[in-house]
Order: sequence, then C-alpha cells, then structure tokens
Amino acid sequence: MRKTICCFCLFILSFITKAQFKNDNVLFKTVYLQDLCKELTDHPGYIILDVRSDGEFNDTLSSSPGLNIGRLKDAKHISIQELSSRWKELMPYKDKPLFIYCSHSQRSRRASKMLADSGFTKLFNVNGGLSSVYLSDLATANCLQNLVETNLPYRIISPREICRKLADNGKKPFILDIRSDSAFKGISRVEKENAYATIKESISIPLENLESRIAEVPKDKEIIIVDIYGDESPKAAKLLLSKGYSNISILFDGIDSWYGRDDEELSCKKSVLVNRRIYQTITAEDFVKQSLHNENLLILDVRNEDEFANKSKFNWRNIGNIKNAKNIPLEKLKDRAGEISAWKDKPVVVYAFSNNPESYDAAATLIQMGFANVYVLDGGIWSLRWTSANIKGKNYMEDWIVNVPPENK
Repeated sequence: MRKTICCFCLFILSFITKAQFKNDNVLFKTVYLQDLCKELTDHPGYIILDVRSDGEFNDTLSSSPGLNIGRLKDAKHISIQELSSRWKELMPYKDKPLFIYCSHSQRSRRASKMLADSGFTKLFNVNGGLSSVYLSDLATANCLQNLVETNLPYRIISPREICRKLADNGKKPFILDIRSDSAFKGISRVEKENAYATIKESISIPLENLESRIAEVPKDKEIIIVDIYGDESPKAAKLLLSKGYSNISILFDGIDSWYGRDDEELSCKKSVLVNRRIYQTITAEDFVKQSLHNENLLILDVRNEDEFANKSKFNWRNIGNIKNAKNIPLEKLKDRAGEISAWKDKPVVVYAFSNNPESYDAAATLIQMGFANVYVLDGGIWSLRWTSANIKGKNYMEDWIVNVPPENK
C-alpha cells in the first residue's frame, strides 16, 4: 500500500513540474471556479477543452483512480501530451471563447500558453481545475452541479459535506476508514501518516482486510470511505459495489483534503477530527495570519541546501523561499539545534517543497528536542504559490515567496 501511495504522490507531483503563473492574464485570462458559470453565460458560443489524460477524462484511470473525478459536460478532449500534434483540430474554434481546464490547473496553463503561442486570443484558464470543484464544495452549488458529469458508480464528497452529514439529526452515515491499522492508530513508521487525524465515529477496516470483514459494513446506511490521499477509496468502493452495496461515497483526496482548508472555511474540523500529534498542521492562509501577527515566529525550511538556493538539478524544484525563512535541512536539524534554541517556547513553522515527509519528520524531531509550539505548513512553499494563483482573494500570498528564478515564475 505504501508503494501505491508513493506512486500516487509522484503522479500528482508531476502536474506541478514546469508550472508557471507569469502568463496569467497576460497571454490568457484566468477564471476562478466561483465565477465560471457567469463567464460561460457572458461568452455565448464558448468551447470547453479538457487537457487531462484519456483515463481521467473517461473516469478509467487505473494507476491513480483518485483522479477519476468526472468532467465538465460537453467538453472537448485533447490531452496535454497530444496537444502539440493535435492543436490544429481546434482551429475551427480559434475565434470562439475557449475555456481550458485540467485537474489542478497546471496542465491547463501549459495548454493555454501553447495555444496562445499558436495565435488563439480568446483563452480562459479555469483556476484550480476540476479538483477544486470538490475541495471547495462547489459540486453542490450553482450551475456547476449540473455542469459536472461522471461515469462513476459512487459519489465523491467534500469534507464540508461530511460535516453536514454528521451534524444531521437523521440517519448518520457509516464512516469506513480503510487506512492501515498502524496509520489509523497513529503508530506508523511513517511520521506523516501519523500526523493525519481520524474522523470521530469512523470504523477502521484496512483495505487489505475489507473483503474478509465485509459483514461489519452495514447495507442500510450510506457508506463514506476514507483513506489518506483518495487513491485507495475507489478500490474499496468497487469492492463494496460488487458485494451488493449501493449507497457509497468517497472522501475526495482522502483525509489529506481536510488540511488544506482553514478553520473559517471548515469550522467543523476541531469537533469532527481526532488528532494524535502535539504539533499541528496549518494552511497557507493560517500561516500568513500567524506571520503577520507574531514577530517571534520562526519559519524553518527543511529542504536541502541546493533546493533552498535554487540550485537543484531538477529545475522545477527551484521555486524560491518563504520570506524570512531559515534553512536547516532535516538531516542536520539535531546537529544545528543550537541555532534555533531561542525558539523552544515560541512558534515554529516547518515547511518543505510540498507535502513532503521531511517536514513531518522535522516537526516530530523538534517536539522530541523540547520545542513546544510546532506547526507544519500543509503543502509547503508550493501551497502558497498554488493558492495565491488559483483561489479567489488569496493573491496576496504571492508576496510571501521570494527569490523565485525568472524561468519558474
């Protein structure tokens, strides 16, 4: 299972390679999901283009089934891998408004630039991509509810929808947590797995044991399946469907999806989640709030020196630093503890490139060393960049990232 998770993370990570935001509202216009319905209405004759893979578009992707999340109705489809050889198929629509989307709005940006370079002028990149429809709970709001279609035999729901269901005085859903027993109990050898909370009232049946313990899952309730990243839940859903279950939902992006939502957006977090770690995970927005109101905050970058200095051999990893950050790579943290001893009773925010395991390992190490107020920045420095570019009203976060090489802006 761990190998599968790692492969899934690498698949997601591949979307952010060569990611650039400098062309936003220069070569093409960007559209927030909240405004998509209005923009479509304001641009009659529009065309929607999906540039995800064939498997994603058809909900048949087997390597990472968590990315099977439907599509926008009536969308045309040319994958980003094929666009350079097939873009001329779009020539009949060159003078029409062309709305381009993918899963996380990185491939769509590359596609938008490619088409802009080919002479298309009415281009709209859909910020956040289709994943944000579920993360922002927009799948149940305005016209998007009718615009998103899927071939999946189960529902995909957001954390907020789970909160509503648990607060309902009616029939409560059965929350099925299919993580490994050690991850569910917070005793995994992988510290990052221990950092993820459990949902109150959830029942643990690891995926590998689900078929043999199927009798423990009721058939007269809605089943909501929870894993870590959303990559294993579809497998569990298919198993239950094959056994005659019909009312099945999966939590989009797994328990990980709870951590990118701040307390204002997801106020039920504290009442619904059970945490097992002393250190906390904070969102990009909460990080900015803490930084603005706490001059004693230590921002600790635990990436290696090459990444911090924008000298990584993988150019896409050279994305600058968070303002005022101090760099101590994870493997040197204990040896250089004296440099940060003054912050043992002050807040320390740890971050890496994205949601890398080293930030969680570093947080656990700091707790062991006697630091009392430790936070992990969910999504790392990348979350600041992505959120500022894709979420409405969050563009101010861009100011917290410095030293970005021109080619990666």
